[in-house]
Amino acid sequence: MSSVAQRPPKARSGGLLAGLLEIVLSIGGYYLLRAFDVGVFWALTVPAIAVAVVAAVVTVRRRRTDLIGLLVLCEIAATITVSLVTNSPRVAALRVAAYVLVAGVFCLATLVHRTPLAHASSMSIATFGDPKRERAFERAWREIPEYRRSQRLLTAALGLIMVATGAVKAYLLLSAPDNDIAHVVDVCNVLTFVMIGLVAAVSAVFIRRPRKIIEGLLAEE
Repeated sequence: MSSVAQRPPKARSGGLLAGLLEIVLSIGGYYLLRAFDVGVFWALTVPAIAVAVVAAVVTVRRRRTDLIGLLVLCEIAATITVSLVTNSPRVAALRVAAYVLVAGVFCLATLVHRTPLAHASSMSIATFGDPKRERAFERAWREIPEYRRSQRLLTAALGLIMVATGAVKAYLLLSAPDNDIAHVVDVCNVLTFVMIGLVAAVSAVFIRRPRKIIEGLLAEE
C-alpha cells in the first residue's frame, strides 16, 4: 500500500470513483429499466455492463489504474460473465453483494500492510495535488502514533461495515424464493444506502482527530 500513497491523486482516486460509479449506475439503472417493465435479470445485468464499458474506457484513456480500480474491473468482468452464463436473476443480484463483501475484505486486508486503506484514501482525497499537504500526510503517518491508530481504526470499522452488509445481502438473496427476488433486491438496495450512511457517519467521527493533526502539521510549515 505504500506505493499507493505515492501515486498522483488522479490515479489513487480511480478505485473510489469506480466504486461510486458502480453504485449509482447499478441502483439507478436497475429502477429505470424496471420502470420500463424490463425483467429483473436484465435490469441488473445491463447496468453492470454499462459500468464495465465506462470503467474500461476510463482506464484506457488514463493508461493506468490503481490496485482498487483493478480489483473493481476484475470483479465486474467476472460477475458479468457468471451472470450471463447462468442467466439467473439471483446470480445477477448477488453481484453487488459480492462487490461489497470483497471490498470489505480488501479493506481489512490492508491493515496488514504498512499503510491501511483509510490513510491512502485520505491522501488521494484531501491533498488536492498540493505537495505541502502530501508531505503533511506522510509526516503524520511516519511520526504520529495517534494518527496511525485513528486511520487503522477507521479502516477496520469501514471493512467490518462492508463485510457485514455484503454477508447479510448474500444471505437474503440466497435464501429468497425464486418468485421473491425482485422484492429482496429492493431490500438489498435499501441496505446499500444504510451502509453508505454508516460509512459516512463512521468516517465523520474517526476523521476528526487525523484532520486536526494534519492541520497542525500544515501550520508548522
